[in-house]
Amino acid sequence: MEFNKNNLINSVLNNYYETFAQTLDTSDFVPEKFNKKIYKYIFKNMQKKFKEIEIYNLLYLSDIGYKLSVFDKLKIYLSGLRPIYNNSRKKAKKKDYNPRKP
Repeated sequence: MEFNKNNLINSVLNNYYETFAQTLDTSDFVPEKFNKKIYKYIFKNMQKKFKEIEIYNLLYLSDIGYKLSVFDKLKIYLSGLRPIYNNSRKKAKKKDYNPRKP
């Protein structure tokens, strides 16, 4: 049912794994103390992205026509991500539109 959310999670995890792989290349040269700070920073950003994914999924579900609870609508309102989501949807629609295409 939530295929959109799975795609978003996969993209976040791919970025996380790429970032983590780059830190592994330099882990021999960087002191352990700094590596721990870097890992905490990466993990904190990943948690933020998962929270954003939840909001984007709620926006997607509301566009499809699902009835959202009051708390879900409040999450969307307080996040401030609706204008970003709407702009990305408009850009996606413009990319598909080609009047010369038969």
